[in-house]
Amino acid sequence: MIRIDLKRICSVAVIAMLATPALGEPVTIAVWMHEHPPRLALDEKLVAAFEQANPDINVDLTIFPNAQFEQRLQIGFASGDGPDLFNSGSFNIGQYRHSRLLAPVDLKTVGVDDLNELKAKFGIGIAGAEFDGVAYGLPTEVSNYACVANNALWRTAGLNPAKDAPATWEEMVEVARKLTRRDDGNVPVVRGFDFNWSDPIFMWLTFNAMVNQLGGTVIDEAALTADFDSVQVRTVMDFWSAWANDWALGGPQYTASRDAFLAGELATECTFGSWGRDQFKAAGIDYTFFPVPRWREGTVDTGFNAYAYYMMVNANAPPERQEAAWRFAAFYASQGEALFEEAGLFTTVPAVQELESYTSDGSNTIFTDELDKAVFSPRVPGFNELGDALARARDRIVINHEDASAALGELEAEASTILGRF
Repeated sequence: MIRIDLKRICSVAVIAMLATPALGEPVTIAVWMHEHPPRLALDEKLVAAFEQANPDINVDLTIFPNAQFEQRLQIGFASGDGPDLFNSGSFNIGQYRHSRLLAPVDLKTVGVDDLNELKAKFGIGIAGAEFDGVAYGLPTEVSNYACVANNALWRTAGLNPAKDAPATWEEMVEVARKLTRRDDGNVPVVRGFDFNWSDPIFMWLTFNAMVNQLGGTVIDEAALTADFDSVQVRTVMDFWSAWANDWALGGPQYTASRDAFLAGELATECTFGSWGRDQFKAAGIDYTFFPVPRWREGTVDTGFNAYAYYMMVNANAPPERQEAAWRFAAFYASQGEALFEEAGLFTTVPAVQELESYTSDGSNTIFTDELDKAVFSPRVPGFNELGDALARARDRIVINHEDASAALGELEAEASTILGRF
């Protein structure tokens, strides 16, 4: 049953109402969000509570299926029929900002005096929407990854994640070997660990992060330049290639890592967030979280990249709708406790970490400790094209066994061409 503290929600809505007195006819704002089934009932209640406390604003909320959402946004913006307020990810924010579609956060309407106060109110999740000291969104979900062990599969191999979890990528090789079970043809039937080869987005969130750990940076956000042909990139690519070819511990030919973990065919997976708990429970998996490994000779203490979803305002909307949109955005993003307890979405609103439902699970500290060290994947225009190019280069090296130096050199040239369009 959905449990929502309407008294608390309405009190925040009243504060939003008092910030701007109601004048004239109500303003209607179009709000577009992607579908997240556990959140939908909460969305309806939040809209109702806000409208009740803010009779000068009508919220026209439209929910789109995930697979269609970004395309519908792009079509809407191109036709001039886009929303006043929309909820999109840090992956896309660089493109929207470059296209001048994003209005800076209206600090006065949100109820703060400066960026520091904004960060104090909404936490470090603001970082993914901040450029040159200006914030362009308010976080409604902030996520990062940890590794998760299937305790039963670890026990079968004589291992205990509480004491045997690898701290380095070099140790991960040895642990994965012990966890891997093979058939008579030496083919893994249970993999000890594998990377998430399934979608180019994971080349940013995981591969790029491993480059970051070595002190490398594949994209300079400010200069819009690429550096894919570096020692750090080559080191990570060689490791991924050896994982699939030399050590035969996994690869893109196998069931995708998340699906394999839930099916009991993978002992360790490292691209689940705290939101994965319900899926583990449904699959009957007894699990243990532990931090993402680092390189033994790494120079930066960071796990996999962070990502977030933000309420962002269309810079082309009329001023009165922009102001109303920021009022609703501030109200919605302030509901971190309800988002966590009712929809399973973590935000960095400070009150969330004081909830009993948060503090009662000790593994939550793994995610927050890692989040403090995490960086966001490069927020640049052409983000998806660049990810596709990186995944193609990976497959040329790992699957086709092409020369890595040549493939990475061509990747850098392709990336420079993509970035050169902006």
